[in-house]
Amino acid sequence: MLYVYIIIISILIGLFRKGTLSNLTQISLKRIELLILACLIQGGLIFFGSRKVQFILDYSSYALIFSYMVVILAVWYNKQLKGMNIITLGIILNFAVIIANGGYMPVLLSSLYRVGLDDFALILKEGSYVTHTLISEKTLFRFLADVIPLPSPFPDPSVISFGDFLMFCGVFSLIQNAMLKQEQNLESRIQKSEENSNM
Repeated sequence: MLYVYIIIISILIGLFRKGTLSNLTQISLKRIELLILACLIQGGLIFFGSRKVQFILDYSSYALIFSYMVVILAVWYNKQLKGMNIITLGIILNFAVIIANGGYMPVLLSSLYRVGLDDFALILKEGSYVTHTLISEKTLFRFLADVIPLPSPFPDPSVISFGDFLMFCGVFSLIQNAMLKQEQNLESRIQKSEENSNM
């Protein structure tokens, strides 16, 4: 849900900067089916994992790792888009900490309490969540884990990782570049015209 707010905020800022909303339709995403597949895998893990489906509980870590591999492949196909390099770095950092910790994203307990996610903290304490786990003394690369609290007044209080933050920046850059592209091209043509007239 947090990504939806980031997209909305990015669009509003783009409009404030006199960008064009219709330009967003010009963003040409390749192999979008890979992104859909990854979302379905991760959504399915959470849905069936919460219902204690044994197969999901046994193989969730492998499925999560596979979904990240699919996402990395998808962004590689779209590497030409401005902002995608930042998104890719964020995904790789998240993928690295997940791989290092057995296929789970570690989460800092105190950060969960700080943003009011007490119920989620309780679930993680039980050790039954299929995509996340609590940070412990055995956690590797904990600085890349979900340790950054985003409490109120954020519309969706959350705990994110540095990789998530980079992905937010990448999405913002992608949307801004798309919305302002026409305006930037116009300014470039005007500048070139002025330079030619001064010759």
